[in-house]
Amino acid sequence: MTASQRVRRIGLRTLAAGAVAAFLATAAPVTATAASSHGGAATRDGEVIVCHSVSAEGPSVFGRDCDTDRWGPLADFTIANREGRAYRCETGWAEGRLWVSGQHCRPANDED
Repeated sequence: MTASQRVRRIGLRTLAAGAVAAFLATAAPVTATAASSHGGAATRDGEVIVCHSVSAEGPSVFGRDCDTDRWGPLADFTIANREGRAYRCETGWAEGRLWVSGQHCRPANDED
């Protein structure tokens, strides 16, 4: 093998390795986004999460000991207590059964 053939072969290996690295760098964020959006974190529109205790302060609602295994962002959902008091929330966050918080909430019976 001549010196120029070796240089060419090394150059092709370097180019191939660089292309793989570039692909992985761009694919990783897409994979992470897909995993978070399909990992069960986001609620379905109109989903109701029932919590043992629910407290509201203005447009924010906080529930503890809830009936969900979801972790992460929530959108267009309802937080309710076991007695039937419910709040529709535009956005929020869930930490599994530990707690759920909602922002931009209003009592659900105000929508009737």
